[in-house]
Amino acid sequence: MNKVLQIVVALVGVLILLGSFGFMFMPVDMEASFAVVASRPEGLGTLRGDLGGALMMVAFFTLYGSRPGQSAWLLVPVVFMLTVLFGRSIHMLIDGVSQPAIRSTVVELVLIVLLEFSRRRLASDANSGAVDR
Repeated sequence: MNKVLQIVVALVGVLILLGSFGFMFMPVDMEASFAVVASRPEGLGTLRGDLGGALMMVAFFTLYGSRPGQSAWLLVPVVFMLTVLFGRSIHMLIDGVSQPAIRSTVVELVLIVLLEFSRRRLASDANSGAVDR
């Protein structure tokens, strides 16, 4: 079970890393998928730096946390995703609920549950000395 969790978490990390590369190197292509628009060249810098950089940080901690004995590092992407979920909740309260907001919320909740479950499971097995074969 541990190896499966480590592989799944690593795959999540790779997907997030690919998203970060998309924002950094192809921000115009990412605009439609994420419903953001850079109205000026400085806005492209925001997409590259803020979104791309933040996603890259989440990807690095996710990938590092997928390694044996390093699951504590998964707390970083969990807290990041909880913060994003908080912002999404504010958005839905103020701007209204939409299908894209629901879809994003579901993805965020799934990631939070997966990462937190993996963090706890892998940590408890590491602390008990259990070996997954």
